[in-house]
Amino acid sequence: MIIARSHTRFLTFLISLLLFIVISILTYRHQGFLHTLTQIDYSIARAVIPSWLENIIKPAYIFSHGILSGLLIFVIAFFLWGFKFKIPATWILLTSLSGWLLINILSLFFNLEVNGTKIVYPAHTTFFMTLLISYILLIIIPEIKHDFGQFIFQTILLLSWVGTFMMTLLSPSYNLVSALAGWILAIAWLKFSENFYRVYAGELYRRKGFSNSWY
Repeated sequence: MIIARSHTRFLTFLISLLLFIVISILTYRHQGFLHTLTQIDYSIARAVIPSWLENIIKPAYIFSHGILSGLLIFVIAFFLWGFKFKIPATWILLTSLSGWLLINILSLFFNLEVNGTKIVYPAHTTFFMTLLISYILLIIIPEIKHDFGQFIFQTILLLSWVGTFMMTLLSPSYNLVSALAGWILAIAWLKFSENFYRVYAGELYRRKGFSNSWY
């Protein structure tokens, strides 16, 4: 099975979920250190991040709206389906679509405003980028036979995530806390979805249309 058995998956899910809840409560009650972090908006980020570093990470700007990450997730699922990874492709689409619904509901529920600017909370960019990179690490990277090739791809993925996170901070619609919340929520949602994969992938394999799929 592509998603291996893990004794820490539920613990990771629980910690991530509790951390997201705590961050959200403290943020909206304007308490503690997190209240200070909410004030770190794009204007402060632009003043802190040097221009040479901003120029380096500019290619990551294409991911700073979350739309391209969603498009790439669909493309990955499409090709996985074509290469007889139908069950993983279905899992990716269901996880992403339900995640999209979840984060949009939360964004409507949490109405955050900092320095007169409406902030999207949690950040869609870090949420979908985390999901995208996790899919690649779980399904595609293990198919690369050479360790050096895996290392190169993993390094590119790490730099892409860091660049997207920093470009998120430079966007007027996000701040540091919303970016962190999007990342933590993605981890919780991914672990929750992985558990469903472990439980139902074998059952789906026995259904018509999925019997020739790797899982």
